[in-house]
Amino acid sequence: MLTDIQVKSLKPKEKRYSIADGEGLSIEVFPTGKKKWVLSYRIEGKQTRKQLGEYPEVGCKEIRKVAREFKAEVSGKSKVSHHLKQVCDEWFELMSPQWSSEKYISTVKYRLGYITEDFLELPLDEITRFQVSSKVKEIVAKGTLETATRCLRLLNAVFNFAIASGYTEKNPCILVGELIPEHEVQSYPCLPASEMPEFFRRLEQCNAFPITKVVLKLACFTGTRISELLKARWDSGEIDFENKVWLIPAYRMKRRKELMVPLSPQVYDLFMALFHTRSDDGFIFKHTREPWKHMTSETPLAVIKRNGYANEMVTHGFRTLFSTHANESKLFRAEVIDYQIAHVNKTTKADKTSKIYNRAEYWPERVELMNWYSNEVEKWIV
Repeated sequence: MLTDIQVKSLKPKEKRYSIADGEGLSIEVFPTGKKKWVLSYRIEGKQTRKQLGEYPEVGCKEIRKVAREFKAEVSGKSKVSHHLKQVCDEWFELMSPQWSSEKYISTVKYRLGYITEDFLELPLDEITRFQVSSKVKEIVAKGTLETATRCLRLLNAVFNFAIASGYTEKNPCILVGELIPEHEVQSYPCLPASEMPEFFRRLEQCNAFPITKVVLKLACFTGTRISELLKARWDSGEIDFENKVWLIPAYRMKRRKELMVPLSPQVYDLFMALFHTRSDDGFIFKHTREPWKHMTSETPLAVIKRNGYANEMVTHGFRTLFSTHANESKLFRAEVIDYQIAHVNKTTKADKTSKIYNRAEYWPERVELMNWYSNEVEKWIV
């Protein structure tokens, strides 16, 4: 497509000549210096041309809109078409309530904006595979292969949504993934089980606040996401001591489905100790300077880093450790492990049946799993 700078720089010649802009639109330059926009199109099988305006009175961006509306009119279609930006907004509005993390929501916005920045304002039917592949190649050329994969995955989801909604019949993302070289997916740093005794020895000896040490222990014992843990409240009733269950509300879960966490004896004791020393019925893990807020995820992460594990362990690593250690034990089914930590794994039965969600599914096995794993963690702490 032409830019205004390119059109402005076109000089007159002895004879009239034209430069194509795309989609049948071209700019004709006359010996007098005049520049006119001309649209070539077919109607009833015949090739036809129409002048749409002069440059610079009508710029590149404006003339493309005029050309689209004119072609829609002569072909009998509605002038109203679905633009990518509108569909992205609609898709985002539908999907974002399912995401509990503000950081993830911001990441989705950034990635969609990144991959669509060159064609966001275009109608869906005018976006070509070449445009999408060109952007993906640009991202790949920077060496950010995982970013390219995730950006394309989001755009593909938007176009699938558009097709399902009847806004378009094509998805220009198809096959574009073949342009992204195979690469190892970046995983969260995680210590092996063999190094956890030393991890907890350093934790006990460091000068972190006692409540932060409890957070790290609970994150390890339960395998829950750090945000799910830090936003826990007494007044929500989610900690059920009588039935020995921690019921994490759906609004705090990544997939917006509540999760029941069996309280093993070790986890039960940690929560009970916190209950007896609580200052109010608000957040269980309070922000040090602003106690009406919950502790931020940076606080336990900072302790991990100060203890010498800056590039070896993060709070999310406790989930990886849970999954790896439990799976390697061969004592529990993979779907039970995934179900308990609300892990998205499309290869397991747990994810395939997630649309028919039962919060108590596999419950006896999950209780056994959590008790077994808590005993394993206790060996690392002692």
